[in-house]
Amino acid sequence: MLRKLASQTAIYGISHTLSKFLNYLLVPYLTRIMSDGVYGEVNLYYAIIPLANVVLTMGFATSYFRFAAKTDSEQQKRELFSTLWISVSTLAFIFFVVLSLFSKYLNYTDVAWYMVATAALIMVDNVNAIPFALLREQGRAKLYTIINVSNVVINVVLCYAFYSFIPNAASVAGYVILANLVASLSSTIMLLPSALKMFVKKYSFATLRTITKYSFPLMVAGLMGVASDFIDRQMLKSILPADIANSQVGIYAAVSKIAALMVIFRTVYALGAEPFFLQNFAKDDFKRSNAEATKYFTIAGLAIFLLITLFEPLFAPLIGASFRSGMDVVPLLLLANLFTGMLVNLSFWYKQTDKTRVALYVTISGLAATILLNYVLIPLFGYEGSAWARLASTMIMCLISYFLGQKYYKIPYSRKILDYFIIAVALFFLSRQTTTFEPILRYSINILLYLLYLTIVTIFEWKKLKSLIGR
Repeated sequence: MLRKLASQTAIYGISHTLSKFLNYLLVPYLTRIMSDGVYGEVNLYYAIIPLANVVLTMGFATSYFRFAAKTDSEQQKRELFSTLWISVSTLAFIFFVVLSLFSKYLNYTDVAWYMVATAALIMVDNVNAIPFALLREQGRAKLYTIINVSNVVINVVLCYAFYSFIPNAASVAGYVILANLVASLSSTIMLLPSALKMFVKKYSFATLRTITKYSFPLMVAGLMGVASDFIDRQMLKSILPADIANSQVGIYAAVSKIAALMVIFRTVYALGAEPFFLQNFAKDDFKRSNAEATKYFTIAGLAIFLLITLFEPLFAPLIGASFRSGMDVVPLLLLANLFTGMLVNLSFWYKQTDKTRVALYVTISGLAATILLNYVLIPLFGYEGSAWARLASTMIMCLISYFLGQKYYKIPYSRKILDYFIIAVALFFLSRQTTTFEPILRYSINILLYLLYLTIVTIFEWKKLKSLIGR
């Protein structure tokens, strides 16, 4: 079973990594041609999108995986898909109409059509959400990849075209949004054949009530998760003195982009794992597969952690020289992002058993810890305090989900997970003793330390690794 998960994850990995890389190509281009103010406008509008998407999808993508596995026939599955697609699309359309009608009164910026374009982009992305979930549920990772990568290519090409050939385009933030909107519409066109093939003219309010009861806690938890991801920066800005606040926020945001390499890994894994683990598993099969997947996810995540921290000077040029004073917190942020990835695995037990209210307990605890620890640590340590707060809050969420799971749905997680953590952290601290060495000697030692980790993993996991690679 894990071979199937690994295969799906590898395909999603190619898609997501390539998409991220192509999108990153826009950053140096746009920041070179735009003023700080115009580029700031772009980011103001894009800040709306994650929150809107969480609310409008209502956790229905996850719900589709779970309830599709529980249907007794293909017809029931088609009715489920149709009910969810109509619901999300209708809500997204209402959102678009309301935001468009009141766009000129929002005073977000001086140009009302930017908000209309943003509302249209949000609507189209949410119309696409359930068809994308359909492809994942059907295991059609290759088609998902083709559509996703095509979207990004169209977006990048249109951005370059708009800002290269339209006079005075550099002063218009809206062309970025417009390019993204056209790209999302192209995804809609590519998704329609699969969606219409699945669609039936039947809407079930009973199904909607059942699914909303399951998904509402996930939606609220998602909102709090998004808030938790951004609140530390807002607290840095509000707590620190004005003369250093912006600088601290800038450094913290910049080094977070390096730690975001772990987020890419987590996202790729979740794309394959969510539909996989929300199938209608036999209880023992689910527990065994989830325990093994958690162990191998942790092994791979720790390998990424060591790769970045042992060879930190190679990654530092990803951010400007003036931001590199914050590189010391990258290990903390990497581990925090690894714990959020482990939380993906630790959440499947309550999604599988329909106890989604647990998501609220976990996320509320994490958000409370984030706020409290930032409040205490920022005055003492600045952005370093925020990094420690993030690490602590993600660990707290993992521990709560783990202990609740052991009480209500005990999964036999391997003790080796803790062992590998101890080994990786020990190797990291050993590497830190080489910072004053000559570069050649330092890199040589760190290569040996990295190989030592891989060797230890290979020795203890050889039999399972052989079965996963099919030899």
